[in-house]
Amino acid sequence: MSRDDFLDLLGRLDGSRTIEDLERETGLDGEVVREVVEPAVGWGLIDEGAVPVVSPGTAALARLEDLLNDLLEDLVLTGPFWRRILERPQRLHPNVFFGFGLENWFLLSRESGLGSAVQTLAENVDLRQALDDFDRRGSRHDDVAVRAFRSLGATRGDLLRARPLPTTAALIKMLSWWARTDPLFFVATLGVIEERLEADNEEPVARCPFLAACETVGLTPGFVEPMRAHARAGAARRHGALSRALFARMPGIDEETERSWQAKAHLFMETYAGFCDGVLDHYSDPHRPLLRLCG
Repeated sequence: MSRDDFLDLLGRLDGSRTIEDLERETGLDGEVVREVVEPAVGWGLIDEGAVPVVSPGTAALARLEDLLNDLLEDLVLTGPFWRRILERPQRLHPNVFFGFGLENWFLLSRESGLGSAVQTLAENVDLRQALDDFDRRGSRHDDVAVRAFRSLGATRGDLLRARPLPTTAALIKMLSWWARTDPLFFVATLGVIEERLEADNEEPVARCPFLAACETVGLTPGFVEPMRAHARAGAARRHGALSRALFARMPGIDEETERSWQAKAHLFMETYAGFCDGVLDHYSDPHRPLLRLCG
């Protein structure tokens, strides 16, 4: 290819032509055109000019929520932990209930830090304010959860020195990564679990199977009532409403992004199932301490 032919080809890369158009207009062989264009695309020097097929943000979110709800049913609610909670809670050691609350606290105590990463996505001032309010309310609800463990003799300092289970740490690290690299997917996961368990009920906390199991086995009210207050506050935060508010402001979601979310949805629910079942595996042994303290 001559210098003039090369410059002529570059000048025609204006986003309006296909490879076939370039062949026809320049008279160059198709393979020669591809030797220039395809590496340039791979190196990020030029973009594919075709208009992508996109869906409204709310439509893409609805499809993702449907998938997450199906996976929640198939991978989590039918797993060992939730089957025991729903069917035979009386046979569980009390530490399983306390441990589930504790591991959820580890998640909650790190939630504001994860949510702050999403701020980079929110260009709308109103949406940034909503995210700020969400984080502030989360820190207050963290205090509510701490009161539950105070009845078991654990202080906030004890909780801060305690280590999460490896399955909990895996979930935290995965969510942290997505909060920074794919904040839209991270936001979409926030409300799925709570809303799936609490939908279509004026008093959603009344349907919480974990709290119902706590009452069935007669756990101390000093633990149950703060957990109930925490669950009620969590329902009021309306994770799903925040997700929908964010997605409603998105100009469009392309098909490739949706496909990547589907793969991540499976990984997320598999890890969440591991989080739940890890609680059962560890805290079922009465000889293990409730708090795994560092140092």
